[in-house]
Amino acid sequence: MAYTPTSNITESTFDAGNPGELDYLKPNGFRFQVHNLPNVSFFCQSANIPDITLGEAVKATPLVDYYMPGEKVTFGTLNIRFLIQEGMQNYKELYNWLIGMGNPEDTEQYTNYLNSQLYRFPGKTATNTIEGLYSDASLFVLDSNDNPSVEIKFQDAFPTALSGLDFDLTDSEYFVGIATFRYRQYKINTL
Repeated sequence: MAYTPTSNITESTFDAGNPGELDYLKPNGFRFQVHNLPNVSFFCQSANIPDITLGEAVKATPLVDYYMPGEKVTFGTLNIRFLIQEGMQNYKELYNWLIGMGNPEDTEQYTNYLNSQLYRFPGKTATNTIEGLYSDASLFVLDSNDNPSVEIKFQDAFPTALSGLDFDLTDSEYFVGIATFRYRQYKINTL
């Protein structure tokens, strides 16, 4: 019986498929920036690239069901952890954003928050600046020389949760805040 090769891989095509770069992604090689939260960005200790899922459709048959790609992509939540400043300036940045959107006391809080964001949109007024509720955010992945090589840009992000703080006389650790964001989508751009 004659030998029949199972593939057409030659030495030249095998080498052509090898990666040219053998540097690996570092978990501590990042910089996070929320354009609307400068103090939170500076003290950020961790951030994630959220999961992304595509729904699926099932085509029923009498024998076996077939799965097909769905039509909606769902993005997971963006979660960050940041060291809290002694004067709580960065914690208050997130707190004020949440209070401004949720107006727990009266609807003036919503308008006041939008007015506080007018500096970002020259020529607009609070009544037509719903964009003030959102802010783009970026997670910069750093290369082996600590230079940004990839930007994950979160479009139209807004906070949905901010962790509470438990004061304790027996604990000597610094406070770390945890914030959760939703956003429209994220894009991965090579720099």
